Parts: sequence; structure tokens; C-alpha cells
Amino acid sequence: TDEHLHTSAPDVYAAGDVACAHHPFLGRHIRVEHWANALNQPQTAARSMLGKDAVFDRLPYFFTDQYDLGMEYTGYTDPGGYDQVVFRGDPAAREFVAFWLLSGRVVAGMNVNVWDVTGPIKQLILSRAPLDPTRLTDPQTPLESLLPH
Repeated sequence: TDEHLHTSAPDVYAAGDVACAHHPFLGRHIRVEHWANALNQPQTAARSMLGKDAVFDRLPYFFTDQYDLGMEYTGYTDPGGYDQVVFRGDPAAREFVAFWLLSGRVVAGMNVNVWDVTGPIKQLILSRAPLDPTRLTDPQTPLESLLPH
């Protein structure tokens, strides 16, 4: 689909985990196989069907709970679509945030047993700001303080 969730067939739209939609922020087509897309894309498809200028540009997101691990992933990167992975917190204790970076910019982040950081991770990705990895990995530095002003 395009970013309006319109397919190449006239008057046909697609939404949910079956849709491989063009993502304007990422500049490519992606398919996210998680119920979050099924929850969030129909509003865009419906608005597009009604002739409104609606774009689905929500960053990919999913979460999972695996026994004693809770994980939330925000953003998108292909294998090889990053040049560095850095960790904030303690991976050995299974409480950390992993950041995938490309040219010093956050392209994806996954928090593992660390809560209330999905918003700042999303903002870091959307800012496209180059970051100092030392500050990014320092748990004493609030993530919000790394955002451009």
C-alpha cells in the first residue's frame, strides 16, 4: 500500500499485519506483523476511503512478555541497517535498553524490564539527531535531555 493504505487496485485498501505499507518517515515499505498495526491502521484506511488526507506514519512498535522478561521495541532497522548497538542499564541483570544506531542516530530501541521509556525512545528516533553514545548509555542522563531543543 501507499502511506494512505491504498493498494494499487482502485478502491481497495489494506490495514493490519497483512499490509506492507509505505512508511513516510522510514522512506520504504514495511510490514509489521503485530496486532498494534491492526489496532492503529484502520482509522487511517477509513479516513482515506472517505477522501480525507490521512497518512499512517506511526513508528513500528511491538511488545512481548516472555516469562520474567517484558520487552518493548520501537522503530525499525533491517539486518545491517545500523552500525552500532549500545546498551543502557545492565544486560546481565536483564534490565536495560538497547539502541540501534546508524551514523550516531537512534533508528530503533528496545527496553527490557525497564518501563516508561517508550515515549522518549520514539522521540529520539523521530528527532534524527546525532547523539553522543556515552550520554545515551548513561542511566543517570535522562533520555529527554538528549532531545534537541
